Amino acid sequence: MSSFSFDYCFLAEVTASNLQEDKLYLPVGATSSTALNKQCQETILVNKEGNSWNVSLRFTESGGKYYITRGWRKFCLDNNCEIGDLFVFNVVGDGKTTPLMCVCPERKECSEILSKYLSRKSGESSHR
Repeated sequence: MSSFSFDYCFLAEVTASNLQEDKLYLPVGATSSTALNKQCQETILVNKEGNSWNVSLRFTESGGKYYITRGWRKFCLDNNCEIGDLFVFNVVGDGKTTPLMCVCPERKECSEILSKYLSRKSGESSHR
């Protein structure tokens, strides 16, 4: 288990369009996660209770992004999500086995990601 990386967190928002399309795009930064690779065809979403959903993971060369499909809608329905709900996922894996995307419990680092996201969304321009 020590070779597993916990190197990437991202914020996901439930939207009408990603529910309808059953597709969630990960931020471009996900490409830097050592847990993911372009040959990876699936990932497992894990909620706070430890329940899991197998979903398809794809990479779009044109957009340079990973996306989750075939299972995002079911994850949202099973977790009683509403449009506008936010999740912070921590990507966990070793780059060889099926990666996990675990919903972060309310911890300091996750709340920092959330506050950064909300401040950006409210119109503040932030640059790295």
